[in-house]
Order: sequence, then structure tokens, then C-alpha cells
Amino acid sequence: MSFTEEYKKRKEEFEEYLRQLTYEFQTLPSELSQAVTYSLLCGGKRLRPVLLLEAVRMFGGEPNGVAVNFALAIECIHTYSLVHDDLPCMDNDDFRRGQLTCHKKFGEALAVLAGDALLNLSHELILGAIDLEDNNRDALIKAGAVIAKAAGGSGMVGGQSRDILTSATERTIDYVYEKKTAALISAALEAGALIGGATAKEAAQLGEFGKIFGFGFQLKDDLLDGENDSQNTYLKLFGKEQTKNALKEHTVAATNILHGVKNSEFLTELTIHFMERTE
Repeated sequence: MSFTEEYKKRKEEFEEYLRQLTYEFQTLPSELSQAVTYSLLCGGKRLRPVLLLEAVRMFGGEPNGVAVNFALAIECIHTYSLVHDDLPCMDNDDFRRGQLTCHKKFGEALAVLAGDALLNLSHELILGAIDLEDNNRDALIKAGAVIAKAAGGSGMVGGQSRDILTSATERTIDYVYEKKTAALISAALEAGALIGGATAKEAAQLGEFGKIFGFGFQLKDDLLDGENDSQNTYLKLFGKEQTKNALKEHTVAATNILHGVKNSEFLTELTIHFMERTE
């Protein structure tokens, strides 16, 4: 099976978990349920949950109910961030992945609430996973803390605030890419490793890979998006050739880290695939 086929298989498996999760939204007010379901099921690469579940496998763990709960939680966090990013007070986008953004379809107030619901659902999923496990509880608590920190003010939210409030400089762009994009990717890998039974050192090493990979992932997005309305992009500040060079450097650095990580073949292929993607 080729890497593309394997990734598609894993993505589709996760999509099914996601669909099953949305069945639980029937207890919510109908308008909120529709907005949350629409946002979660509007497509995407599902990169973060795939990475988390792969990290679990790499260290001998099983992608069972506990791991799946964490994977669902990290996708809920990512989706909430997109819903809020698209709002008129933030990036003011009308479309995402070829569909109307949540606030364009359901209204601004309901989009804010949908994002709030998704963020809080992530906490429910993580705490529920911890409650299910007796033998590995300390590792799960640490994994939950890693994700929470990456999603908050010292991670993704902090990166978003710097992105919308600060003009482009190299220092600003580095901070935004490291926090807004790479932090949650890194957390998915570090948390998955902890869930799978990795040592703290092994998990941190995989998290470091995630930081470098996540930065490169955003560089590739810059090249695919071209010149857009965002002021804080590496491409806008340094130009196409320098962005390409930076992407190559991050690709090499990320794969070099994996040389010292066991069972990292899938991640190595994933790195090359995403850094060379065309969409």
C-alpha cells in the first residue's frame, strides 16, 4: 500500500470516529448542533489526529477508545480555532475548504458559541479518556496538560493574537508559526507518544520534530496560498525563493530528528508528502 493510500485509510477511519461523535450532539439545541456538526464535518486533512494516533502506535500503544478520545479532542480544538479565526473580528473569511464559513452560514453569534462548545467538548473528551484508564493515568494527565498548554495563551491562542495585532517582522513570523500552527501539531505528537508509553525524553523528542515539521507545514501553506491578505507571512516578507529554501531546511531538520526515533517510517514519509504537496 502506498503512503497516499495508507494516509487516506487512516483519515477515513478517523472521519468515522468523528461522525459517531456528532451523533451525541442531538442533545444540544438544534441550531448549535447544526453549527458544530457542520464545522467538524466540513473536510480537512485531519493531520493532527492522524499524527496523535501514529505516535501512540510508534511506542507500542493501541489506538483504542482512550487514544481516539484524545485524537477527537485535538481535532475539536483545531476546528474551534478555525471557526473563530474566520470571524469578522479576526480574519473575516467567507469561505473555508470551498464552503461557507460557520458565521456566514449560521450567523456570527452562533459561530462564537459553536467554537466555545467545541473547545469545551475537547476537555470532556480528554477527561473522559483519563477516567476510562487506571494503569496509565499519570501519562494521560500529562498528555492532556501538553495539549491544553499548546492550545492556550502560550501556544495557539497567543500565536493568533500576535498574528492579528503585530506587523510583519522575522521575529513576529517565527513566533506566529511556532505558536499558531506548530504548537498543536507538536502537542499531538508528544501527547500521542505519552499515551503510547514513551518516556518523557522520547515524547519530547517527537514533540521537537512536530515543532519543526509544523513550521515547515506553514511555509508550504504560504507557497500554496501565494500572496493573500495576511500581513504576517514568511513569503510576503522574504519572497518565494527564500521561503522555498526555508522549507527545504525544515524538511531536512525534521527528517534528521526522526533518524533517532524508533518506528518512524510513517512519519518520515508523511513529512516528505506534506512538504511536497500541491494543495
